[in-house]
Amino acid sequence: MMKIVVADDHPLVRSGVRSTLSRSDDVKVVGEAQSSSETLALILEHKPDLLILDIEMPGIPAEELTVQAREIVPELKILILTAHEDEASIRRLMKVKISAYMLKDEAPENLLQAVRAIGQGAAWFSQSVAHKLMSLHDPQNDLPNLTARERQILTQIALGHDNQTIASELSLAEQTVRN
Repeated sequence: MMKIVVADDHPLVRSGVRSTLSRSDDVKVVGEAQSSSETLALILEHKPDLLILDIEMPGIPAEELTVQAREIVPELKILILTAHEDEASIRRLMKVKISAYMLKDEAPENLLQAVRAIGQGAAWFSQSVAHKLMSLHDPQNDLPNLTARERQILTQIALGHDNQTIASELSLAEQTVRN
């Protein structure tokens, strides 16, 4: 059972996230916070596996909150849930090694998909964010040791596709994609 803390200063968003996650038997929202100080207190109390975090809440900035939260729970995964898809926000949060960056205009079922992907050790990004991430770097320079096929697979992963979908789309065995 994946334990989750939801941190957003809007009660309606927290309620929607809780409602969406309640459809799954393998996750449990153990706390909700509306400020960074409440978030840190809940992390200390519950030691969650995942923090779903809005980047604009009262208190310290999200990237600092992420650092402090990981001092409490080093293996904590972070899913950013925000309306901001500007390059500066994405860059700032990628520096603190988030697991996911999801836009609030996504369909609710995508939240469950993202949470499950994170639970399996994968990353998850909204499609427009994945495209921005791909454009921020020249893959030829950043990943010089990858083959063309490995780059195709990496692009599919960045778009949020699971191993089975990637294998089917690229005509590969699922184990090959996983490796």
